[in-house]
Amino acid sequence: MSNFIYVSDRGSERIVKYDSSNESFLQTVGSQGTGDDNFDGINNVASDNVHLYIVDRDNSRIIKRLNVDLSYVAQVGTLGSGNDNFDTPIGIAVDDLHIYVGDQNNSRIVKRLKSDLSYVSQIGSAGSGDDQFSFVAGLCCVNGFLYVADAGNSRIVKRLASDLSYVSEIGSSGLGDNQFNFPDSVVSDGTYVWVTDDSNNRIKKHLADDTLAYVSKIGVLGSANDEFSSPTAIAIDSSKTYIYVADWGNNRVVKRLASDLSYVSQFGSAEGIINPAGVALDVLFLLSSSSSSFGNVIW
Repeated sequence: MSNFIYVSDRGSERIVKYDSSNESFLQTVGSQGTGDDNFDGINNVASDNVHLYIVDRDNSRIIKRLNVDLSYVAQVGTLGSGNDNFDTPIGIAVDDLHIYVGDQNNSRIVKRLKSDLSYVSQIGSAGSGDDQFSFVAGLCCVNGFLYVADAGNSRIVKRLASDLSYVSEIGSSGLGDNQFNFPDSVVSDGTYVWVTDDSNNRIKKHLADDTLAYVSKIGVLGSANDEFSSPTAIAIDSSKTYIYVADWGNNRVVKRLASDLSYVSQFGSAEGIINPAGVALDVLFLLSSSSSSFGNVIW
């Protein structure tokens, strides 16, 4: 498998690729526009170890690219509310057969075949009920479950990936251990869930089981190693050892230990990344018949 890190650089409307072994720069593609190699409001990115799936928010589309050289493959989407439309898409996750898109202004999650990007199913409407969303943002799929950062409702929702049905949730608005303030990204290894609690400027770790119980947290507003400025996206590596946080306001990606959330390193400034909106890695352990790979986002 490949071993890359992919960062969505909102400031330059591009994807930046790094070597995951040492965070060294490898390649970039993209500029602002509407063509096959352009983006407008680039957001989340997810990898299935062969392809990248990129949320091109303001162009209302999902773009599929080869991860080895970032070359264009296909796309789907125009502005609207139909099965092949999006209105401000934000989050994306991918498993062995499907992609899952958080379609913000349509208040829904859309499930599609990853092979040809064709429509499969959807769930959601505006609100705070079990099958409703308010600013559906980051997604992660693992072990047959879909974890949803329902940012406007200040909660994380766990759903079955097969039929998108509701399982459980945790969260309300606030600073407490089981509270969030605009959680906009989520990632899981099947045992734990890590959340970017954007407006609280912190990373939170919860159990991935149906309780979604709180485990630990780190972060306050700032630019030091244990501080963040609107952390917007999060990913995990294949060994389940490290998490990577897109620290939007500090124009960097921060690498931390998944176990205790302690600081390891950071990168992105040398390449001039401005407002990283998404981050993803090639993660083989998630690509089985009942689990998946992922990446995460900002608005």
